[in-house]
Amino acid sequence: MSNETDAEDTSDAGARREAAPIREFEASALIDHIQSAAENQKALLARELHDELGGLLVGAVMDLAWAEQHLSAPPAELRQKLVRARQTLAAAIDLKRKLIEDLRPTLLDNVGLFAALRWHLQATCNLGSMTCTISVPDEERRFLPHVPIALFRIVQEAFAIIVSRCHPAAIDFTVTAVDESLDVRFVSRLGTSDDSAGGLEPHALEAVRHRTAALGGIFSYGTEPAHGIRICATFPLKAMLAPA
Repeated sequence: MSNETDAEDTSDAGARREAAPIREFEASALIDHIQSAAENQKALLARELHDELGGLLVGAVMDLAWAEQHLSAPPAELRQKLVRARQTLAAAIDLKRKLIEDLRPTLLDNVGLFAALRWHLQATCNLGSMTCTISVPDEERRFLPHVPIALFRIVQEAFAIIVSRCHPAAIDFTVTAVDESLDVRFVSRLGTSDDSAGGLEPHALEAVRHRTAALGGIFSYGTEPAHGIRICATFPLKAMLAPA
C-alpha cells in the first residue's frame, strides 16, 4: 500500500513540474497580449486626440482670431477676454500634443525609432538638468510594425527607472546595430543613491526584462562606480526587420 502511495505522490510531483513551464508560458503570453492591447488602445486614443480634439481646438483658435480682426475697436475688457481665451486654447493644444506624444510618439511614424529615442532622452535630460550623451545610428531601419514602439517602451521605461531610483548626474545612452545584433545600453554616472545595488531592486526592471524577452532579446544590468548603473539589452536584429 505504501509503495502505491509513494508512486502516486511521485507521479503527482512530476505532473506539477511539467505543468509549471506551461503555466509560465501562458502567463508570459497573457502579459504579451495585455501589453499589445494597451499599445493598440494608446495608438487609437492618440489618433482620436490628434484628429478630433485637435481639429476642434484649432478651429476655436481660428474663430477667435477672426473675431479679434473684425471687431472694430473692441472694449478693453472684451479684448482681454479674447486674449485670455486664445491663450487658454493655446495651452490646451500644447497639453493635447504632450498627451499624444506620451501615448504614441509621432516621431516614431514620421522620422523613425532612433530619432524618436534621441528626442525623448534629450528632452527628459533637459528637464532633469542632467548631462546626457546620446549615440544612435544615423540610418533608420525598416522594422516590423510592432518593433519600434516595443523598443521605444523598453528604453523609456528603463530610463525612467534609472532617473527616479538612481538620481544620476549624467547618463550615456548608446544604440549600435552591427551585423545581426542590435545593442541598447544605458550607463549612469555620478549618481547620489546610497544603495549598494545602484539604487535598483531586481524587481524594478522586470517589465523591461519581459519586454526585452518578448522581442527575443537578452537583458542584463549591473553597477558602475560612483553609484551608477549599467543596463544592456541585445536583440536579434535580422528577426526584427521588415522584409526587403
